[in-house]
Amino acid sequence: MIVVIAGKGLYDLAVKSFIDKHYRHIRRFRFLYGWAKDRSSKSQCSERAEEWKKKGFVGAKLDVCGGRNPIHPGEFLNVDIVDLPKVDLVFDITKRFPINDRVIAEVFSAATLEHLRKPANMHVLREFFRILRAGGRLRIITPDIEAIARGILADDDLDYLNQHLFGKYKSDQTEDYDLHKWMFPAGRLMEVLEEIGFMEVERLPMENDLHDPKYNFLISAKKPV
Repeated sequence: MIVVIAGKGLYDLAVKSFIDKHYRHIRRFRFLYGWAKDRSSKSQCSERAEEWKKKGFVGAKLDVCGGRNPIHPGEFLNVDIVDLPKVDLVFDITKRFPINDRVIAEVFSAATLEHLRKPANMHVLREFFRILRAGGRLRIITPDIEAIARGILADDDLDYLNQHLFGKYKSDQTEDYDLHKWMFPAGRLMEVLEEIGFMEVERLPMENDLHDPKYNFLISAKKPV
């Protein structure tokens, strides 16, 4: 028997713990496991976001548009426009971020910029600069349009190349958020970041297993002290 514990978050954790323990007996009801897991994740994300909100997000780290696969959950606050189970903060990054100036310690953004048109890209990059504190770090992973072009000329897998160029196509379930709309060559993105005010802008080896290093690049930059 599960004892109802005060507090929604603790109750969700108790439900998940119960299902984990008895899962082999209730496999035919395994949809409950997914439900409990999502409820537990969402509860923890909401509590974490509220804690950081009370602190004005001072010293927080953001994973911008981490969606279903956030980087280092618990260390980074996952930002997305869609309220998925692992998302901490829900807002539209094409508008002003609901975060004060110069408070964020680090921003990580993977597979985000290519889903926005050029004006929205410029807005997001300027928002990154605004919210980062002095010395704050920015890391961006995005498709390498020059590498994709070389892949086309080299007759690489066309389906795979098209996915990097245009985004994932999900038949009737394809959403606008899945499509690619604009890409910076690595050199130009580095120039733009420097024009915005970032320093120590450099291209680094890829460090995220979710993205093919052959057709994506990683740019690191810092806000001046």
